[in-house]
Amino acid sequence: MSEDVVADFTGRFFRNHGESPGTPTSGRIIMTKRRLVLATNDDKTTIPLSTVIDVNVGNVPSHVKQFFDDTVTIGYNDDGQTRSAVIESTGETVDTFVAILFRCLLNGRKAAVKHPARVGGRVKDTPVVPGKIRIKNRRIEVTTKRETFSFDVETVMRIQRSNKLGESADRVTLVVKYIDTDTDAGLTTTSLISPAKSQYVNLLGRFLRLEFDELREEVADIELTNPEKRVLVGIHATGGDIDFTNMLDGDPAYVTNVLNSVQNKDLVLENASGLSLTSKGRIIVSERIEDVNA
Repeated sequence: MSEDVVADFTGRFFRNHGESPGTPTSGRIIMTKRRLVLATNDDKTTIPLSTVIDVNVGNVPSHVKQFFDDTVTIGYNDDGQTRSAVIESTGETVDTFVAILFRCLLNGRKAAVKHPARVGGRVKDTPVVPGKIRIKNRRIEVTTKRETFSFDVETVMRIQRSNKLGESADRVTLVVKYIDTDTDAGLTTTSLISPAKSQYVNLLGRFLRLEFDELREEVADIELTNPEKRVLVGIHATGGDIDFTNMLDGDPAYVTNVLNSVQNKDLVLENASGLSLTSKGRIIVSERIEDVNA
């Protein structure tokens, strides 16, 4: 293979080509920036990355679920038919492979962007301009001729799809609302990102959701004291404008320790406008609200 190899490891895989369900096959998984190859001693399957339409981690087709543990399922188009390949290896190897796969799929993709479309509650009259996408770990970066803007997955508050960008009424678009940590004000910013092909809208959305699901798993392992829970609920309810000494019935030194603790756990962010919840903090309040209110 003359192309530079970006991933090469051994594992098991199952290829759904429409025939009767079989069993996983052991072999090598080789990837370049253009294609993915699943090779055994007897044959190989080549999947051009340009045909990939979905990437899913952990969810396996029901007829082969019994055979797999740490997996990634790749959906792709093959002569007008939707096919899938399930790949299994060690958890760490799968995680690394998925990260490289998304970079190969998304880096350098052209997109129409409107940034910012909204800052706080104000709609901005920003022109739609061409740009290019790049992902770096949990960070999305978009470069245009005018500027480069970026946001971390941890700061994302909402992801939606829209069918309009600028003058086009059928341009599938990701509407991403996030906290702008590049400014001291900590205002929310909404950006519209519309890759040139709809499959890349799906893949960019999938990347953001997979990273957000990983955040949820990390949040599940965070232990909180009752005072810390009360602080999170208080910030959520008041936007950070609250007398924490009153709330915690403690002296200033004790209150400072509690606030430092939730900040060290990456649950609270301090900026010029006060305290606000990070993405992890918002997940805890929204998904463990009964526990937080206990």
